[in-house]
Amino acid sequence: MVRIVVPAVWTPQGRTDFEGTAGPLDEVIRDFAACHPQFARRLLDADGTPLRYLNICLDDDMIPRHQRVGATVGPDTVVTIISPMAGG
Repeated sequence: MVRIVVPAVWTPQGRTDFEGTAGPLDEVIRDFAACHPQFARRLLDADGTPLRYLNICLDDDMIPRHQRVGATVGPDTVVTIISPMAGG
């Protein structure tokens, strides 16, 4: 089972842990947004393409933005989505 973890600030209910599907990372993100439309605006642009400014980890490895198109999510992977942060 793929486990998808979203930032706690995204959900007022406090639920951060969801089930997802295995496959190419972009498809996993699109499928998750389709099943949980309350997160779609945070995950996808107007064309339905996953936003590249989000930080995404597969298990314990941060996936660089330029490698996401070729990244694959295995059946027992934890996908962690991390919001970008600004500061100074």
